[in-house]
Amino acid sequence: MSRIDKIFWDTLRGPKQWVSSWFAAYALLGAVSSGLIPILLPLMMVQLLPHELAAVGYVMGAFNLGALSSPFWGNLADGKKAYRLVFCGGLLLELTAMIAFPLAANLGAWLVLALLMGAGSAAVSTCATLLIVDFYPHEQWTSRIGWLQTFNGGGQVIGLLLAGAFAAIGYRFGLWMGAGLLAAAVVAGLILLPRASKAESSIGELSRAGLGLDFEALSRFARVELIGGGLLKHFHLLNIAGLKSIPKLLPTRFGRFLMSWFFVFLGVSGFFAYFPIFLKQSFGVLPATTSLTYAVAAGAGIALYNLSGVWAQKFGAQKIYFFGRILRFAGFILLLIPLLLHKIPGENFIALLGFAVVVLAWPILSVTGTELTSELSPIRQGAAQGLNNAANGVGTVAGTYLAGWLVHLVGYQCIPIMALIGLALSILVDTSFHSAKPAVNSVPAISPTNA
Repeated sequence: MSRIDKIFWDTLRGPKQWVSSWFAAYALLGAVSSGLIPILLPLMMVQLLPHELAAVGYVMGAFNLGALSSPFWGNLADGKKAYRLVFCGGLLLELTAMIAFPLAANLGAWLVLALLMGAGSAAVSTCATLLIVDFYPHEQWTSRIGWLQTFNGGGQVIGLLLAGAFAAIGYRFGLWMGAGLLAAAVVAGLILLPRASKAESSIGELSRAGLGLDFEALSRFARVELIGGGLLKHFHLLNIAGLKSIPKLLPTRFGRFLMSWFFVFLGVSGFFAYFPIFLKQSFGVLPATTSLTYAVAAGAGIALYNLSGVWAQKFGAQKIYFFGRILRFAGFILLLIPLLLHKIPGENFIALLGFAVVVLAWPILSVTGTELTSELSPIRQGAAQGLNNAANGVGTVAGTYLAGWLVHLVGYQCIPIMALIGLALSILVDTSFHSAKPAVNSVPAISPTNA
């Protein structure tokens, strides 16, 4: 059994020693930010402004842009030891924006409110990481954050199931019920979060934790894609030392990987901003069916996290990363075929199958992306993971806004085409790996003091 397998299975065998009661509050965030919001917000916007197709992309892009505020919240929580303030304040910020969102019916207000929602979600996610690295010994970080990620992923599944039911009742009702879930999370946080006086240390863990976390082991646990969740997305998001290394890294295999990773998110982010509308308008799939399909696929995909790691160890992370993109490419082909052929028998089933394949490809991409970051990078894991997350975040924001512009110009059919182009570019960048400079010794390793 490998070191990573041992960490993973030891963590699963003893959940009581790794799981804290306040994880429930973080699961509620996952239910709302990664379950309700991606379904209900786009559908409500189209209902209220049916002729503003680009609005969805711009507003969901604002939500993703808000998520990039993670470093600010991390510095505030860590520097001032204001854990409860940032955690519960982030929940209240998102809660308030969700209450106000259905009351507004113009793009300007929605952009501001979505930005606040994303910022609030980022605040909670970043603070959740600090509540582990500041309060528990270093050797417990990976296992505890692994469980915390899994609670978030489980919350997403529950949120998606609720989204289907709420959509049938009414989008406003659904968003307000989501605000109610966040209110419950605030109460749970106030009662269950540890006191700042019990923190283990005060040595700037937001930057130091990346050096102590075993990212490869952590990648075996569920990680929500794109909208609103995923602790790794908020962890070391903008590492200054890593950013300074970009010019030297670009000609290396790691630089090529970062480019390919960027194109993955640039291409598919538009789909994840529009998917409930796209499936409804293009194939007549009801939002409840979309939510159920997403929930089932995401739930089934949890088992793929560890399995993907095993495959990566056996066949090589690069091959499995390639397979993950081919699988996702196939999913978007299944979504495109009914659009091109028009009214073919079983088009609804084909579209939902393609959607499920797209979702199921994420665990494979998530695990192998993290492993390749560790394997190819000549810099420290924390800084390297920061560049991975930066490629993810920038690609997501840029792709969401690009999708909004393209949908305005040509309609929803551009969404799977954009995803296919992004994935194709990602694969093409990989073909130059053999001619790129080796990663080893390309860039001086970043020391613990400046990572």
